[in-house]
Amino acid sequence: MSETIRYESRQVPTAGDRYLGLLAIVLLGYALMGKGFAYIGFPPLYVGEIACLLGILAFARSGACVASVATLPGVLLATLMIWVVLRTIPYVDVYGFDALRDSVIVLYGIFAFIVIALVLEDERRIDTALRYYSFFVTMLPVMLVGYVVTRFWQDNIPIFGPNIPILDVQGSAVGMHLTGAAVFVLIGYRRASPLVLVAWLALFVLAGSVNRGAMLSVIVPVVLATLMLGRWRALLVAAVSAVALFGVAYVVEASYSHFHEAEESDKRPVSAHQIVDNIKSIFGEGGEQSEGTKQWRIDWWHVIREKAVEGSNFWTGRGFGLDLATADGFETPPDPSNPRPIPLSRSPHSAHMNILARAGMPGFILWLALLISWGVMMLGAMFSARSRGQEQWTGLFLFISCYAAAVVINASVDVVLEGPMQGIWFWCLFGFGIGSVMVYRSQIASEQVDSEEGDPGG
Repeated sequence: MSETIRYESRQVPTAGDRYLGLLAIVLLGYALMGKGFAYIGFPPLYVGEIACLLGILAFARSGACVASVATLPGVLLATLMIWVVLRTIPYVDVYGFDALRDSVIVLYGIFAFIVIALVLEDERRIDTALRYYSFFVTMLPVMLVGYVVTRFWQDNIPIFGPNIPILDVQGSAVGMHLTGAAVFVLIGYRRASPLVLVAWLALFVLAGSVNRGAMLSVIVPVVLATLMLGRWRALLVAAVSAVALFGVAYVVEASYSHFHEAEESDKRPVSAHQIVDNIKSIFGEGGEQSEGTKQWRIDWWHVIREKAVEGSNFWTGRGFGLDLATADGFETPPDPSNPRPIPLSRSPHSAHMNILARAGMPGFILWLALLISWGVMMLGAMFSARSRGQEQWTGLFLFISCYAAAVVINASVDVVLEGPMQGIWFWCLFGFGIGSVMVYRSQIASEQVDSEEGDPGG
């Protein structure tokens, strides 16, 4: 961020610098390999848990432990994590490792505090993180290959450990990363090469055909970012061009083929008709399969709300470890014909409903307050920087906000924060946002003090 943050380069990397590099590699692995990368390690210590333990050491050495909790979102996150621990410990003896696995939807928040501490320890790491992400943008063609292999040749992917494919890139994760890359380019942090642009468009079409959440998680934040940057004309041109190309594809497809609705969501075809069906299903007018999966979620969420609000679980929730799908009667029946069956869903395809069910109304309120306070902090810093003409800071806060918003959109309709592939990404973005705002506020305060000291009449 050359216009705003200028520091001398460091000669010898510190332990915190090395950990930041390690964390960047871990996040890259999650993005490019998905669940296959998540299962690297020595059970029960997989790569995410190892990164967490090393991060706690970096956190302790940073000297910024107390400062990392010095904001309202930091206090709310710490409080929510304590509440989740209290609602997990009683169930460890009953459900064993499942209780710990379910609790990570919030307890991965430790990565937020780790990142905050790293940024506060050395502000130059903001620039370092952006350089790492600039490299990640160039990896979109690799992500395209991984997603295509996962989507069309899943049965041929080698497996290891507990029946886990070594490559498993999911559409919802693709959506969040497409948003991050698009906003990163829009704010001018990097130019997109033709290869990266083609990969981005191909990934959007492929993921959008299969996953409605992924499609929304790209469109909504990217459109808002474009409007925020004042690029109305570019947005209009892009929208008209996209509609025209899509219309041609739809007509050609209708002329030479007949659309058959998929029996399962993971077998939806890559086609213009499928994208139209996905869009229509958002407004309740989709096909039988699309409407069925949406209604399945709505019915389950209704049961959760009834039990949490009107039942006996208002204050405590049902705890972490219980298989909610089985308890509520919404488990996915196994398919004997599938040689690699999809695991039964334990979570209600919504992080908000999951927290409500397991942590009760207190946990749910803390969760909503956490998201709102973080969003207000980011927007406040963004508009403050914009009013001061600090484009680099404005772009940084916009980038982080849109990236995190894409994850929240996904997490509202899918199992996202419950796993490390997007969960750790989200909490790192969450912490990066808080740390960056704290650095920004510190610099503004310092500039004001310098201005007052330099004013003879002060």
